[in-house]
Amino acid sequence: MHVLLINYPISQNFHVEKATMVQALCHISIFILVLISNLTILSEGKLVFFPVRHVHIKNNLGDGINLQVHCKSGDDDLGIHNVTYGGDYQFHFRVNAFGTTLFFCGLVWDAKLHYLNAYIHQRDKERCAPDCFWTVDKNQSCLFNMRTRSQECRPF
Repeated sequence: MHVLLINYPISQNFHVEKATMVQALCHISIFILVLISNLTILSEGKLVFFPVRHVHIKNNLGDGINLQVHCKSGDDDLGIHNVTYGGDYQFHFRVNAFGTTLFFCGLVWDAKLHYLNAYIHQRDKERCAPDCFWTVDKNQSCLFNMRTRSQECRPF
């Protein structure tokens, strides 16, 4: 019986291939970690480098008339707030990564409900950068346009 001993150079190549494979797995792991981090940021729909927007809603209904404000977006319910005459309700947020941010508000006074689209990114990104100033009168809501320095009013 003869035993044939063959020196396999594969064993040396195996160490090189193993090192290359470990290096590739390390790169893949880093890529996956970066991808997961970015998806986590995007899952909230907000990117930290987008500017903060502020919305102010002023009660200009008249002395003794309280304004009840309830604002929401697709992600956030800001709750119900009572605003006395001359006062204002304020909130702030970051625009989402897709440029589709929308905050709408239900406004109640004298037992009647009115609606206000307080922030629509495509409409307001230049008109109210960084602040949207709304005044609510009995017949209309007015937004101060920062770009043109004028009031834009809409009837209820």
